[in-house]
Amino acid sequence: MLLGRYRYLEPLRLSHLRRQFPHLNITFRTIHSSKGLEADHVIVLGLFRGRTGFPSEIVDDRLLSLVSPDAEPFDNAEERRVMYVAFTRARQTVTLMAAASKPSVFVQELLEDPEYGVVDSGEGQKDNHICGECGGHLLVFPAEDGCIWYKCEHTELCGFSVNACSVCGNGLPVKQNGSKMKTCACGMEYQGCPECEHGWLVEKKSRFGPFLGCVNYPRCRGKMKLSRVRASS
Repeated sequence: MLLGRYRYLEPLRLSHLRRQFPHLNITFRTIHSSKGLEADHVIVLGLFRGRTGFPSEIVDDRLLSLVSPDAEPFDNAEERRVMYVAFTRARQTVTLMAAASKPSVFVQELLEDPEYGVVDSGEGQKDNHICGECGGHLLVFPAEDGCIWYKCEHTELCGFSVNACSVCGNGLPVKQNGSKMKTCACGMEYQGCPECEHGWLVEKKSRFGPFLGCVNYPRCRGKMKLSRVRASS
């Protein structure tokens, strides 16, 4: 059972997942609509900080405070009750999908308290790449050709994605010590894009001949002549 604080967290390719894993009964529900239901394994989506994160940071109408009871003794008390509902839907395991760059305060509390025995699967992750457009975390997605794409965790709100290094197929080139060049872990160097901070230039072809264009095209139209780069190198 996939659970989300909001309806928009429903995976876009849910029907594809069901076809890919026909032996599993995969469903999505909002946490509120899951009350009274159970599943062997529960995955809670969207555990990041923010206005539409979990806990939600959307402020209630101030008029409600005039008719509501006294303040709760704990921070995010109502949201904690919602989280409790999510946890208690599982018969065996609960998996929390958290943002590495902006994790939910609930996730941080669980990791800091050894009594819960939470296992952090991200401990062995070497790189923590940040989305250049919204500041979210870039997640790794394998493509059908075996190469890697890096996509922003905020799929619905941002949608940024970039392909990996064209040489090794899995690294993400980054700037080193203020240089205009971007270097991948495999050692390959690329000219940084002159238009955007998070792109780099790769060789492309047009009817006028080869040129260097940003990997983020068409989101970014940064480009440079090949002769200019060769002359500077």
